[in-house]
Amino acid sequence: MRNIQTVFYKELSSYFNTPIGYIFSAFFLLLISFLFFYGLGGNSFWDLKIASVEQFFSWIPILYIIFIPAITMRIWSEEEKSGTVEVLLTLPMKDFEIVIGKFLSAWAFLTISILCTLLAPLTVKILGDLDFGLVFSGYIGTILLGGAYISIGILISAFGKDQISAFIITLLVCFILFLMGYEPILKFFSNFLAGFVSFLSLSIHFESFRMGVFDPRDVIFYLSFISLMLSLNVFLLRSKR
Repeated sequence: MRNIQTVFYKELSSYFNTPIGYIFSAFFLLLISFLFFYGLGGNSFWDLKIASVEQFFSWIPILYIIFIPAITMRIWSEEEKSGTVEVLLTLPMKDFEIVIGKFLSAWAFLTISILCTLLAPLTVKILGDLDFGLVFSGYIGTILLGGAYISIGILISAFGKDQISAFIITLLVCFILFLMGYEPILKFFSNFLAGFVSFLSLSIHFESFRMGVFDPRDVIFYLSFISLMLSLNVFLLRSKR
């Protein structure tokens, strides 16, 4: 645990020691607040005239496609580019400790940014009768979905030195996983295949949380997915030794 904590604090501090972390958080907060309260195509909070944050959480999977790659693109690529990955691999740490430490730091940074959006449901509470069960479920799902996307981004970042390439590839993978749960896309598959494809989609497992339903099966899916991505990251790291 001490090695994981060392990597965790070192990586987490890097988000707050550079302007990128603050720019990301501020831009994310402004964009999600704007989309929730003013929206697009008449789906804003004011247009629906309902004291609910369901529409707030519906934007999360879409925004993650853009913002998660920005968080994860530098995690391994920067180590490769600066040459510090060789030094890191010679330290008395196990591969899984390094991977977990880096993952938890990115996940913690995202969670902090997400919790800053609590001002939105608090505003809704002032204006009407808010269902706090839906808020709690939505935030749990938001954090788990973010962890799943981050695990993908870290794995892709470990393949090379170019941060831009890592950003683009992660964005494309996250976008594909989002479309796999999109109903118009599933119509092109047979019933059995559509069910299988939608099960693999990260966004489809978020729907129950967004609707205020806490389903343990979705929690298990996200944790299993994260474990799989981190395991692949460890195997990739070992191959570089």
